[in-house]
Amino acid sequence: MNMTRHVRALATLLALVALGACSQKPQTLTQTGAPASEAPWMGGKPAFTESGWKVGDQASWQREIDRRAQAQNEYVRMR
Repeated sequence: MNMTRHVRALATLLALVALGACSQKPQTLTQTGAPASEAPWMGGKPAFTESGWKVGDQASWQREIDRRAQAQNEYVRMR
């Protein structure tokens, strides 16, 4: 009798853990700090901006995006 109580408690605990893994915060594109209605180069928090990027300057934003992409390019990094 006591063993079945432990098995039920363990099964209940496992079910709660499994259900807890199903909950996840929604991930949205507005986590950058810029409202969804603004262009990406218009927003940005100073703590997360690169020194070469000026807020509101589309050309410098594009240069920083290109520089970041090239830093992840395996062909460029191997040279």
